[in-house]
Order: sequence, then structure tokens, then C-alpha cells
Amino acid sequence: MSEQFSVEAGLVVFSRDGRVQFGWLDLQTGAFYGEADGLCIPDAIGAIEFHSDVTH
Repeated sequence: MSEQFSVEAGLVVFSRDGRVQFGWLDLQTGAFYGEADGLCIPDAIGAIEFHSDVTH
């Protein structure tokens, strides 16, 4: 796919207990939320950007 999309990067969010999940950051509150359930990840300790050229 060579088409450009204007979508921000997703995040891979790391939790204190070692779990990892796809998520997003609320820019107003600084809280991370899980992509699968939309719930806040209160014990998130960090995240890295995830870029993909495939969407679903």
C-alpha cells in the first residue's frame, strides 16, 4: 500500500506488572488507554510509538 494516511501513531503501552498492550494517550490528561477495551491503564509506566502501513 503506497497511500499516505494522516493518522497518529498507535502506542505499545507497558504496565508495571510486565503486561504490554496496544493503546493511546489522552493528550489532555496524560493517561494511557487500552485499544481493546478503552479502559484507562492506571499502572502504565511508559509507551513506544507503533507505526504500520496496514490498517483494519
